[in-house]
Amino acid sequence: MSKWKSIGQLLLEYGLTDDEGLREGLKMHKATGMRLGEAMVKLGKVSKDDINWVLSKQLDIPFVIVEDVIPNDELLGKFSRQFLIENRIIPLHETDDQITIVTEDPLNDTAIELIRNSFNKKVNVSTGSGRKIEKVLKKAYEKVTLPELIDSLEGIIERIRETSFYRMDFLPGKTSCRINIFGAGISRNIAVLQGAFTKQDIFGAFDSLNIPFLYDTFTGDNNLLLSVYPVVNRLDVEGMAVISGRYGLCLPPDITFTDTAIHGVAGFFRADNPVQGYGYFATKKGAPASAESVCVIDAAPDDFRECYIDAYIPEKCPSCNGGGCEECNDLGYRFSVMEGVYSSDDLNKRLKEGRDGKD
Repeated sequence: MSKWKSIGQLLLEYGLTDDEGLREGLKMHKATGMRLGEAMVKLGKVSKDDINWVLSKQLDIPFVIVEDVIPNDELLGKFSRQFLIENRIIPLHETDDQITIVTEDPLNDTAIELIRNSFNKKVNVSTGSGRKIEKVLKKAYEKVTLPELIDSLEGIIERIRETSFYRMDFLPGKTSCRINIFGAGISRNIAVLQGAFTKQDIFGAFDSLNIPFLYDTFTGDNNLLLSVYPVVNRLDVEGMAVISGRYGLCLPPDITFTDTAIHGVAGFFRADNPVQGYGYFATKKGAPASAESVCVIDAAPDDFRECYIDAYIPEKCPSCNGGGCEECNDLGYRFSVMEGVYSSDDLNKRLKEGRDGKD
């Protein structure tokens, strides 16, 4: 464009606002210091897409129809997922000396300069709908990362299927996701996946494997811990409490309350404490013991005189002494079945002998 025109002039010229709307926008711009375009959007005078299109005219840069963009997976992999989504940028092409991007904000000098310095290349900028850029990015990352997450979960499940590890803990970070397994008082790191994964990604991976689950989430200092309790089947034991200590929790067959959140498990409801007349599944210590209760092995009350135990008991691998080796599938433990009617004392004795060795 040979003659530079202001955003306000262009909005009027293209019939996207009127004099009164522009005056209101200028008033907010002067009062707040925000860009005129942002002020006009804030006031509802124009849409963000309108501003993107007008910016392309003002700066004489291409306006991209974002929904037609098919991101290059290899090029995406050279960027931080969080950086692209937060700044609403899609890298389009790369040559030996240039990289081309489409961005919601072509005036985002900080992000553009970061790309220029990171690649040591000229950055060609185009603009497009930020909302659509974010949608395209999330869909692209889902296509790239979900198969890797699903494959990893399948491998983990195969390794812990006949063990006491009944819980998976996901610790997603900005560039990687740590996965720990837990059960019978033992926690082990089992995988670290490269890439940024969200809670929805993890839920989607379990859904793809048709695995319902119970779960807890914990947040702090911008960090997330997601604890997932996969569910395999129901256990029909009447008249006594049950302790479950194996991968793939065995849940009661009837309506049951639980101290966790529920995903895809029918007949379950969230409650912090047992509800009279209904079964209760406890994943945390302190739940009152009753004939209708089921609990994971680490939440088992110490005063059960008679309960049904359906568990694997960990025994430190003699070949590696718990360090992890080929013989124990790199888990550090071997596992033996404990199934039937026992007391809490019986269970605790077996656990101690397994973890510490018999006297």
